[in-house]
Amino acid sequence: MLNQDRLRTGSKAAISLPVLKAILIVATSGMPFDEEFYRLTYPDLRAAYDAGDVTDLRTHFIEEGYFEGRFGSKPEVDEQFYRDTYPDVAAAVAKGDVLSGLDHYMRAGAFEGRFANADDMDTVKRWNGLLGRK
Repeated sequence: MLNQDRLRTGSKAAISLPVLKAILIVATSGMPFDEEFYRLTYPDLRAAYDAGDVTDLRTHFIEEGYFEGRFGSKPEVDEQFYRDTYPDVAAAVAKGDVLSGLDHYMRAGAFEGRFANADDMDTVKRWNGLLGRK
């Protein structure tokens, strides 16, 4: 039985993948979504939308795009923070290998676990503390 005492113990609970997916879909549905950004950022979706193969871009993001690693809206990348925190990115921008911190974050940084801004870093640190991670 799930109750407040059990939630405080830190014990684990098995959950089926369909239930986990449903929970993630509910969580994803509350995430910021910008239809114009989504359509313009992903040419394959723009083509599918224009052809009528995808009828609702927000629904696509919630049910598929999030799980494919797509962004529903422009990430809030603090350019100065990102370049200061990741000197390799600053060097890549200076060399012209990437256009900006945002460009790097969307292409690789998010998937590498990099932080877009100081608030994101603080949030992850708090979650790691709750989860008993360093």
